[in-house]
Amino acid sequence: MLARIASTLYWTGRYIERSEHLARYLRVQYFSMLDAPMSQSKDFILKSILNMYGSDFDEAGTLVETDVLRRVGMDYSVPTSIRSTVKSARENAGSVRHVISTELWEAVNSFYLYSDRTDPADFAMRGLYDYTFEVGRQCAIIRSRIHDTLLHDQAWVFVKLGIHLERVAQVIRIINSKLHDADVISDSGGPNENKVLKLYQQTILLKVVEGFDMHRRAYQRRQTRRTTLEFLIGHPTFSRSIIYNLERVVGLLVSLHGREDVNDPAQFRAGKLHAYFRYLDYDAICERPIATLTEALGEVYALHDDIERIYFNLVTTDTPAQTQSQHQR
Repeated sequence: MLARIASTLYWTGRYIERSEHLARYLRVQYFSMLDAPMSQSKDFILKSILNMYGSDFDEAGTLVETDVLRRVGMDYSVPTSIRSTVKSARENAGSVRHVISTELWEAVNSFYLYSDRTDPADFAMRGLYDYTFEVGRQCAIIRSRIHDTLLHDQAWVFVKLGIHLERVAQVIRIINSKLHDADVISDSGGPNENKVLKLYQQTILLKVVEGFDMHRRAYQRRQTRRTTLEFLIGHPTFSRSIIYNLERVVGLLVSLHGREDVNDPAQFRAGKLHAYFRYLDYDAICERPIATLTEALGEVYALHDDIERIYFNLVTTDTPAQTQSQHQR
């Protein structure tokens, strides 16, 4: 397969997965402020949304709700907006129409047309829930078309590789975002109220990744910070956990190479990441989980660079900070 086609398929998968996670974070986080038992909850939530989207803002300035929602949801000039990621997915899929199935192309194209027809003013005023919910539904349809209408050959492998690697990156970023939110909650309400608010951030985190019910089933008790991290990072059968998706990444890389080979840089880095998370000592990271996960996210980005260099004949010369910024865009 041509490196250009492989890269396009890979990025199609990444953008599809990215759009769903961004939409789900926006929906759950935005509507959580309606129930948040804290003063200034709107500013707190809007800042959290902007942080997750990697969008700059003035910490001392006043945030206008409709402006923030348009920026992260509808603004084509913002690379991290939901609309931009949907458009990018369609552009990539369109350039490999001769490789993918008609059913998959029609699903991706319909997704883009729905997103493009959405009125930005209506989205910011009353259409946020319907739009973000539909994004999730459309992404589920597209993933089913990928699984059911493509030959499970190299084309399928590259799309799935993009999906699973993007999911690892987005789940890490979502966890870090909510841990950061818990850390910056104001002390003005007193220790008892803060305890409730921090627990509430864990509930939001589980709902963002659609793991609230399965966490309860797995642990049979109310979530704690440790159980939330254990579940989202290391649960072997939860399909959004980091360890589950890294295991898929390792398997896909092995299938591309034809065999297990620790001398292959991408396989070696993916296997090392999988082993790191599999044997993670949660007691050791409880004091600095954000720093630990940020370092791991850097390794995920380095794995992406290995994949681009080995399979797409691309060489990354950016600094680590530039690379992370590029991946967030």
